[in-house]
Amino acid sequence: MSVKFIDNLTLDIYIKKEFIHDVDLKKEEDLEKYLKKLFKTLRNKYNITIEGFYDITVYIDNYYGVVLHLEKDEIEYYDYFKNQVDMRISTVNACFLYLIDDIPESLIDKAEICKIDDNIYLKLKSELTPFEMMKLLESSIIVYNK
Repeated sequence: MSVKFIDNLTLDIYIKKEFIHDVDLKKEEDLEKYLKKLFKTLRNKYNITIEGFYDITVYIDNYYGVVLHLEKDEIEYYDYFKNQVDMRISTVNACFLYLIDDIPESLIDKAEICKIDDNIYLKLKSELTPFEMMKLLESSIIVYNK
């Protein structure tokens, strides 16, 4: 899992599929339970507090896992207890792209090469080994909303 702060109201949480394989992302109740557990982990282990009202978009990719895009609503919450979270969740089935400079030779048969706005992206078309995924993530930037 990795967390990327976009600004003081918006963040992305990247979670590989190995860490969410037991969560049914199609069932909102299961997803809410998982998110509450995740927020508790973020608070306790990483000192990241999620509280208030959030619009959460869950981008689901079959090969990577999910990206949780959280946008905090700026409304004041006088009625909420500390560390309480309310959320509006939407899910999007996505096909992540990987912004790269060099195309790894080992991935040529497992990915499609796309050129968008003078940038080169890989779009996976088959499963990668954990080592191949690690190498791809080291040399690329995930783009989930193109």
